[in-house]
Amino acid sequence: MRQLQLLSLYAALALAHGGCHNSKEAGDGPLDALASEKCLSEPQIGPTGDNSNWQPQCNNGTCQNPHSHGWSHSQPCFKSTKTDETYCVFSDDNFAEGRGTSFVTTSTRAAHLASYPAFTEPETIKGTNQDLVRTIPAVYDMQEFPGKGMGLVAKKDIKRGDLIMANTVSLMIDYRVFEELPEDEWMELQASAVDYLPGPHKSVIMNLSTHDGGDLTHIQKVNKITTTNAFDIDPRADDAEQDNGFFVVFPEIARMNHDCRANADYYFDHNTLTQYIHAIRPIKEGEEITLSYINPRMKHEARKRKLERIWGFSCVCHLCTRKPARIAASDSRIQQIKEIAEDLQNQDGDSRANPQMAELFISLHEQEELWGMMYEAYTYAAQEYNGAGDPWTAIKYAQLAVEWGITAVGPLESNVVDMKKLAEDPWSHWSWMTRTRKKNGWGKKKPSEEED
Repeated sequence: MRQLQLLSLYAALALAHGGCHNSKEAGDGPLDALASEKCLSEPQIGPTGDNSNWQPQCNNGTCQNPHSHGWSHSQPCFKSTKTDETYCVFSDDNFAEGRGTSFVTTSTRAAHLASYPAFTEPETIKGTNQDLVRTIPAVYDMQEFPGKGMGLVAKKDIKRGDLIMANTVSLMIDYRVFEELPEDEWMELQASAVDYLPGPHKSVIMNLSTHDGGDLTHIQKVNKITTTNAFDIDPRADDAEQDNGFFVVFPEIARMNHDCRANADYYFDHNTLTQYIHAIRPIKEGEEITLSYINPRMKHEARKRKLERIWGFSCVCHLCTRKPARIAASDSRIQQIKEIAEDLQNQDGDSRANPQMAELFISLHEQEELWGMMYEAYTYAAQEYNGAGDPWTAIKYAQLAVEWGITAVGPLESNVVDMKKLAEDPWSHWSWMTRTRKKNGWGKKKPSEEED
């Protein structure tokens, strides 16, 4: 289900070497992916179109342009110390109406990314980056917040579900480079990827916070900025490298500060290579717009330790500054949410899950202000009511799951798609009468005397 924020692989590597930023973990969600995307086009990379074993020709860190997409740059390149792969910088100055983008990956994977509609159908991302040419009035201003640095504040009342910001990817780094290249080489690739961006775009990145001062070289500063301000993105379903995600930077979005009970949330659309930020509850004019850098289902001390260890600050949000009795009550609800999630995920006949448990799950999320996860609570409720043979209440919660899920995880997320199917026809959905059948043993054939 939901991909939540947590310490990324790169963060772990960076901490081992001395430094990362927000990412999303596999959450407590119940369902495996129910839908997959089909490849839009096959990459044509090598001189003959056969890219199965082809690698770019590299010499002293310089590579030939490796495939048919018109990359503005396709160097430097470095050979992996562990595999036969070669990693290069691939940048496109014309991407997204001249905003530009840079990837650090293999030639094969770069060609796969270039097959997405963001490249092949540029009209799909026209007008996305409102920081370039604003055609829609901004709903936020940037301002300094004491003890936090720069952040975003609402210029007007923002309704739940309203789009706050959207940006195409600026920098996208294949996680394998951090494991397969020496530090000096992947740091050079990372800095080159930033340097190749058009001037105004590069400046926005270089003006991001490093969360500390110090006399840094250009390459060191780029590394500090990316480890502090990046997101983790999972591969698209048709990406051959399913075990290797991306380390991604969206500089405008990175300006948003943390809150353990944030009022905005994000999701990434692979087809358009765009990160979308929506309000997940009403936001008042003058209120700071925030994201959660971590899994919000963590208890107080765990949240505090993680934020201090990775981002170097002590959280002063309303949840973290409550009186001890209220903090303890919140931790108790978080623990109960985790325990109930295990029951709701269990599809065996001995599961304690039922519609009343799902209702409690919803209530606990409301009490904890876990607005970005409400779609998941509604999904469980829809499944439980349908499993108990109550299609009309199941439809109610399926529709709520879709409504809340569209802005929290996107309209194409597998569980949002699944809830659309349940709302349309609960009787043919996989969950129909599931709990009742399993608890009553329906459909099981009793062994005959001969079989005994």
